[in-house]
Amino acid sequence: MKSIVMALGAALLGSGAALAQDAVKLRTGGEVKGKITVLNSKNVNIAEAAGKATALKAEEVATVTLGGDVPPSLQKADAAVAEGRIERALNLYPAAIEEINQKKSRDLHKQFVYMSWALALQQKGSPAEALEMLRKLRAESGADCFLRPLSFDRSLEIARPKGDEMVEAVLNEMKGEPDPVGSKAQLEIARMKYSKGAYEEALGLYSKLAAQAGSAYANDARLAVLRCLRLLKKQDELEGQCKQILSDRVSNGPSLLQAAGAALAAIQLPKVEKDPGKTRELLMSCIQSIALGPPPNTSKEEGEDYALALLTASKCYSILSKGMEKQEAKDEYRNRAVSYLKEVKSFYKGTAMGEQAQKDLIAIGEEKPKDAPPNK
Repeated sequence: MKSIVMALGAALLGSGAALAQDAVKLRTGGEVKGKITVLNSKNVNIAEAAGKATALKAEEVATVTLGGDVPPSLQKADAAVAEGRIERALNLYPAAIEEINQKKSRDLHKQFVYMSWALALQQKGSPAEALEMLRKLRAESGADCFLRPLSFDRSLEIARPKGDEMVEAVLNEMKGEPDPVGSKAQLEIARMKYSKGAYEEALGLYSKLAAQAGSAYANDARLAVLRCLRLLKKQDELEGQCKQILSDRVSNGPSLLQAAGAALAAIQLPKVEKDPGKTRELLMSCIQSIALGPPPNTSKEEGEDYALALLTASKCYSILSKGMEKQEAKDEYRNRAVSYLKEVKSFYKGTAMGEQAQKDLIAIGEEKPKDAPPNK
C-alpha cells in the first residue's frame, strides 16, 4: 500500500482535464484503463471500453490515476506543493472539497484530497494537524475507503518522531479495524512494551496475536513469543514451542525456523555437552539456522536469532575441539569457533549478543580482558 500513496501525488498532478480515463497500474505489471466504478480497501473495479469490466483486489493495485474530473483546485494545490509553495496549497484544498461537494467531481476524489492535504501539513511541520486531517479522511470517506489502511500507516510515520503518546493514540484507533490493520496495531503495541523491557506484558500481547491463525501478523507474533520466553528464562515453555515449530518445517517460515533452531540448541547444549554425538547434532541444528542468514535490512535486535545460532555453534565447536586427537583438527574447530564469535562481536557491537561474543573470545584465550597486563 505504501507505493500507492507515493505515486498519488504524481498521478493526480499529471491527470489534467484532458485525461478522460482512470488508470490502474498492477503490481505484476500492466495497466487497466477505463472508469473506476468501485474503489475501496478490498476491491477496485474498472469499466473498460466495449462493455468490458475488470475486478481487482486492492492488494493487486500498485497505483491509481484518476481521470478528467479531478477537482481543479486539487491539481493547483498539488502543483503548488511540487513548487514548495505549501501555504498556497493549504489554501486550495478546502476549495477542492467544495468542488466535490458541488458534484463537479466524483466523491471518490475526496479521500485523495484529504491525503494530499495531510501530507502538505506534514511537510509544513504540523504533525498534529496532519494526523487530524488523516482522521478526517477516515471519518468522511467511510470505513471501507481505498486509502483507509494507508492513512493509518502514514499516521504512524508522522507520530513516531513525536513520542509514544501520539503513537499510542493512532494505535488505539487502529485496534478496532479489521485485519490486517487491527492485527498490525496489536503487534506495534506489543513491540512498544518489548522495547521498554516489559517482556511479560509483551509476551501476553504477542501470545494473543500468535493464536489468531488467520492474522497477517501471527507469524511475526510467534517469533516474538520465542524472544520473550528466552529473555524471561522460561526454558521449559520455550523448549516446547521450539520443538513444535521445528516439527513442521513445511508450514513455518525461515525466520521462525531459525529462531526455534537457535533457541532450542542454546537450551539443550548445557545438558548434552559431555556427549560428543549429541553436541554434534546440536551443531548441525545451529548450522542450519546460520545457513538461513541474518534478516535483511533489519535492526540488530531483529538479527538476534542469527547471532544466537552463531554463539551456540561456536560453543559446540569449542567443546568438540577438546576431544580431537590431532592438533590439526583441534585448531580447525577452534578457528571456526573464533570466526563465528568475531562475526557476532563485529556486527552486533553494543548489544547483549556482542558482549557475550567478547566474553567467549576471552574465555577461549583468543582475546585478553581489557584490564589484563600487557605482554612483556
